[in-house]
Amino acid sequence: MSAGRGRELSFDGNALSLEPLADGRCLYADPRCFEGDPVGGCWASVCASADADAVIPFDDPQVQRARTEALAWWIPLLGSDLVCITTLALDESRYGGAITVARNPDHFADDPFARLFPGQAMRTEIFSAVAPPPGPVIERYAGTPWPFASFVSGDDTDKRSNEDEDH
Repeated sequence: MSAGRGRELSFDGNALSLEPLADGRCLYADPRCFEGDPVGGCWASVCASADADAVIPFDDPQVQRARTEALAWWIPLLGSDLVCITTLALDESRYGGAITVARNPDHFADDPFARLFPGQAMRTEIFSAVAPPPGPVIERYAGTPWPFASFVSGDDTDKRSNEDEDH
């Protein structure tokens, strides 16, 4: 994977590093998470493995479910404590984990990405604040086009769809 597709980050199972040639597994994160001034005193929920054999395809339903849940309730739960969130890529098609950075770790036990790779909380000083994503980048949800789509209950989605058919 080229460096233009993400910021290279190393994870050795205990610590994250942006240093070139650092020990650990090479992962690629959203580069925006490192472009601004680092936010001090933060915590990272690192749901990744240093094991080179720990691989899940990005299009695996479990990965898609975790991303959907992150948008639906994880990001709103963190609220103003959220600093940034990124999935971790191994290459164009393989998922290597996720990192959620927040000002406090109070809700990290609920991290939806921890179902894919066990999560661990660690102090960090390397991440910058990034506005939360507004919704799915390429997906449509519940048959409605983005950005109109939202993560609402099925009853609300059905009602909205019926209202649309009346117009």
